[in-house]
Amino acid sequence: MSLEALRGTRIIDFTWVLAGPMATKMLAMMGAEVIKIETSLRPEFTRRGGHYPIVNNSKKSIAVNITTAGGQDLIRRLAKISDVVIENFADGVLRKYGLAYEHLRQLRPDLLFVSGSGVGRSGPDKDTLAYGTLLQAYSGRMSMIGPINPRLQRVGLTGWTDPVTAMWETVIILAALRHRKRTGEGGYFDVSMLEGTVALLPDALLREALGQPSDVHDGNWERDASPAGVFHANGFDQWISVSVRTDAQWRGLCGLIERPDLLDRVEFNDVPGRLAAKDGLNAILAAWVKDQDATDAEAALLAAGVPAARARHTGEVVVDPHLAARDVFKTMPDGSLTNGLPWRDTSGWRGVVERAPDLGQDSDYVFRKVLGLGRTEIDALIESGAIC
Repeated sequence: MSLEALRGTRIIDFTWVLAGPMATKMLAMMGAEVIKIETSLRPEFTRRGGHYPIVNNSKKSIAVNITTAGGQDLIRRLAKISDVVIENFADGVLRKYGLAYEHLRQLRPDLLFVSGSGVGRSGPDKDTLAYGTLLQAYSGRMSMIGPINPRLQRVGLTGWTDPVTAMWETVIILAALRHRKRTGEGGYFDVSMLEGTVALLPDALLREALGQPSDVHDGNWERDASPAGVFHANGFDQWISVSVRTDAQWRGLCGLIERPDLLDRVEFNDVPGRLAAKDGLNAILAAWVKDQDATDAEAALLAAGVPAARARHTGEVVVDPHLAARDVFKTMPDGSLTNGLPWRDTSGWRGVVERAPDLGQDSDYVFRKVLGLGRTEIDALIESGAIC
């Protein structure tokens, strides 16, 4: 079967960068007709390289200048026959052009309007411009990563907040559509990337609220496991993560690294004892790992019943045989790769995956078939600059 649950749902998509487009891509792959509002007058829309073709699959694109009266009228006409509007402009942009929720709901009372922003559309910091890495700092997540480890050869911190926000936005829209089907009610949803990030830190926040010690340690620290961490293997930028949590795993590790003497140490016979000696046990494991090939060490640890994972480069992930067998990545007609939905049904279906649109490629379809405009009216809108 194919779970095209959103077939017949139309979404007006004003989003750009990552968070919003990642959400609308998932909705489009579930069958929604996602119409991106773009314009040739802004460089962020004319550039179609980078991440654009990966986060905009299966969508349609129209070229509209919303600063013009004609462009605003086109959006209003489209809003009358659409189910969802999603945007992530700076606060007040759509309101300035008469296209905010309070305007569009007059045209369609059951409209669902999702507004994404860095820190929310209200509060003292609402006008703050923010990107993912900045919001990770604001949320407190960076404090959990710990101080710089001078032994690291490379380290990067990506915009984790964007895909997290995309998942929240997807869930919100799916839930709101279900609610509307039952009640007929539309609504406005204010999505904060900051709050979406904070929501995924419950354990740390609870401990702070209870006055318990903070989880701020170095990047190799892990609660309730010893030895545990990310250890440097033989070779440049080769790392392996290991986490020993049970007595059986401890015995498997000692056998693998040929340290039966550690099993004779009474203080290491249980988890509390090993946690108390974590630094020393980590040093013993690090000394063994540093002479090992990361791939071989991963296989050996797993065979010994010890949880372990080699750090993989993204280039390895896209050719990983396990992921290939599960058809995670799709090859597009131009030879590029993209990903389908992050789940599959019993047939292996991962959504409707089509190439990302060229700028304005669906303008004729939307204006003529969806809105029912004639050639003369379309030509006049092009002449006025409303379609551009």
